[in-house]
Amino acid sequence: MLASDSAPSTVLLALALALLLLTAGCVTLPSSGPAPSDLEREVTAAEPPDEITATVEVRRTVDGETTQYTDTVWLRADGASRIETGTGDADADTVIVNNGDQRWHYDAAHDWATRLETDPNATPYLEGLYTQQARYFDTYEISAVEETTVDGRDTYHVTFNPPANETVERSISVLIEDTEYVVPLATSERDPAKRSADRVEVWYDQETMFPIKHAIEGDGVTLERTYRNLSVDGGINDERFAFDPATDGNGTDVENVALPSIDSYERLDEATATVPFAVAEPPADAVPETVDRDSITRYEFPDENRTQVSIRYRTPNDETISVTTSDGPRRFATGGDAVTVGTATGTIAETDEGTELQWSCDNRYYSVFASHVVDDGTALRIGESLPTGC
Repeated sequence: MLASDSAPSTVLLALALALLLLTAGCVTLPSSGPAPSDLEREVTAAEPPDEITATVEVRRTVDGETTQYTDTVWLRADGASRIETGTGDADADTVIVNNGDQRWHYDAAHDWATRLETDPNATPYLEGLYTQQARYFDTYEISAVEETTVDGRDTYHVTFNPPANETVERSISVLIEDTEYVVPLATSERDPAKRSADRVEVWYDQETMFPIKHAIEGDGVTLERTYRNLSVDGGINDERFAFDPATDGNGTDVENVALPSIDSYERLDEATATVPFAVAEPPADAVPETVDRDSITRYEFPDENRTQVSIRYRTPNDETISVTTSDGPRRFATGGDAVTVGTATGTIAETDEGTELQWSCDNRYYSVFASHVVDDGTALRIGESLPTGC
């Protein structure tokens, strides 16, 4: 499912600072910890525990403005999870509960709740988090390793060395099953989309290799996330992963969100034959030479009475471009600044992942997405090239 068509989620949690995405290698430096190569093998071989409970302290400073909040998390290796966000001196402002079959998202401040059937093939958060740690060692150099403690637990403190020109995007986000949790870095849509990263550090719990603390600093941005009161395999009661809107949600109305049906096709004409509209395809000279067509996918959204076909292109480094034609407006559109596409007026916006262009013409709705790395006016150039009649 495309991120822009995913279920709504309040931008609240900083469960992961998922931005370590560049060159590999290890540098052996004097330290009080194991050699980087030994630690890499240990982290790569680590398996997540069955359960983790913790209080997560999140602190971020952007251009001198500091925000901090606390999450309480209960996580199971089988995919069940409960996340409560609040100030710590009152009931949780937000509760997200996933029992493996359904995800509930309750916003107490707005008296709002959604229920979504989850993807049975989704990777459990704990498993995904451990997989992500292995990727860190594949994609960054290590400048130092030392042994220290965090909240009374023995840890390996690893300092990663970001390569030159590494950037922190407008926000740092991680996709956990069907929900995206985001730490905003920019204070407005007018702020720069990229900031350089000068320091990235992770503290690994020696017992479990769990990333008990994470920190990043660069260009006016400082982010820290620390797991405190960490309990491993403490026996979480199954009731913790249940949610009843009549009691837990104070009787709030519930909005059910249905996952779309998804079908893939080898040829564009095969996908076009399944929908009552022409699917716009960009000419070859409008698409960068560095990308190849990767997939053609048809999505049907039963709760929106809408169907779309998306053509996705991909670079060797997994940067993407997608071109989408739909017979209805997206329920959770990105928005952005006004822009002219042919004779139509649309919007263009810088999102967490890249640039997104949207517009409509003759009851058809179009969007073009381009990852930051491949976007240098690409989204607008492709949009203007599409044979839409506008």
